[in-house]
This record gives sequence, structure tokens and C-alpha cells, in this order.
Amino acid sequence: MAEASAWRIAGASVTGAYHALRGEDCQDNHRLEVTPGGVLIAIVSDGAGSAAHGGEGAAILCEQVRRALVKALGKCKPSPSRALLRRGVRAVRAGIEAARAHVADAPSDYHATLVGAVVLSGQGGLFFHIGDGAALALESGGRRWALSAPRNGEYSHETFFFTETDWRKRLRFTLVAPEFDTIFVMTDGVTDIGLQNMRSGPEPFLPFFEPIGRFLAGAGRSEGEQALAATLDTEAVRERSGDDKTLVWAQAR
Repeated sequence: MAEASAWRIAGASVTGAYHALRGEDCQDNHRLEVTPGGVLIAIVSDGAGSAAHGGEGAAILCEQVRRALVKALGKCKPSPSRALLRRGVRAVRAGIEAARAHVADAPSDYHATLVGAVVLSGQGGLFFHIGDGAALALESGGRRWALSAPRNGEYSHETFFFTETDWRKRLRFTLVAPEFDTIFVMTDGVTDIGLQNMRSGPEPFLPFFEPIGRFLAGAGRSEGEQALAATLDTEAVRERSGDDKTLVWAQAR
């Protein structure tokens, strides 16, 4: 039996105003799972709006990376944490390779970003990232945080995708320290609202994340996900960003 009790989890993807007005589906996707050994796996992907099958590319990428991580981590709790990190890095790379093998002849038709986390409560873990979107780790009861920030191309509207030939160079990892027990992973439709640009670089706008985390911590998964989707689809949020939005949350018990 999976040690799901090790984490409270919730996630939602909602269609942005831009796609809704055009009658198009949401091109974001996500996966959220706790392995039998109690390891959190959280993955989000944003299919490029300019790609013919960006939404499909996001779905393929999320599923293949999830499968690779579940297979690599197995049923036992990884120990020590260095073993978790090594296995996580190898699995993420294998999952991206598998996703690339599943796309059709024109990889650019399936352009999608990748942001994810693999974390064991009390031992830490890592964020993995290609392109924009973000992953945030918080310390409950404190103001400490760690961020895997968006990375764009030469221009602000450009970013990087798993389908590009130089994806290995674009794939980056960030360590998550053991003391961080709350995780948020999001696509760029949420970073437009949840991050603020400071002189030293992007920082989380904690008044956005902290109330969401408090509510989800006291709700069941189904109730929490419905409320999370509703929050991401309010008029105020739509006015801030017309893009599709995905936000995944997890908190160690």
C-alpha cells in the first residue's frame, strides 16, 4: 500500500481565457503521485501554444516522466537521500528520452515545458526543470523558501522545450533541503501571478501561496482540487493572465 499518508496532495489544471474564447482545450497537463515508499512525484507541463500538438506533447511528457520515476524509485523508501537524488536524475532523463520517442515525425509540433519535483519527506529531494514555469519549496512556520525559477530565451516570450535537440543542456536540477515540507509546482500561467520580479531575481509572492496552502492542508483531496481549480479560474486571476494554469501542491504530514 502506498504511503500516501506521508503527503497531503492536490493539483488542478484550468483552461485560460485565451483558449476558452477560441474553443480550444487546455494545453497544460500534470501528474501527482506518492510512491509506495512515500516519495512525492509532482510534474507539470505546458504545451506550446504555437505547436500543433502542444497539449498532447505535455500529456506524453508528464506520463513518461512519471512512469520512469515510479519504476526507478520502486516500492521501498530510498535511503540515504543521495541514492534518491541519483535515481531521480537518471529517471527524469530516461522519462524525457521516452517521451521524445513517443512523438511523431515533427518534434516541434509537440513542444512542451517541464517542471517537477521528487521529494522524500524529511530527506529532501530535487526539482527538475526545462523552460518556464516554476517550482517552490517552503518551510512551514517560517519564511524560508527555495525556488526553481522560469528560464526564458533571448526574448521574454521565448522559452525551452523537451522536444528540442539541446534539451540536455536546458535540463536543470535544484536541490530541495530536508527542512522544506511544502511544495508548489506550476506552469507559467501561475508564475505570472505567484512570482514577483525583484532586483536580485524572481521571488515568490507568499501572500498568494500561503492562503492556498492553509486551505488545502485542512481539506480532503477532492474538495481541495475543486477549490484550487475555482481559485485559478476566478475573474481576478483571469484578468492577470489569460494563459492556461496548472498548480500542484503537496505538504508532508
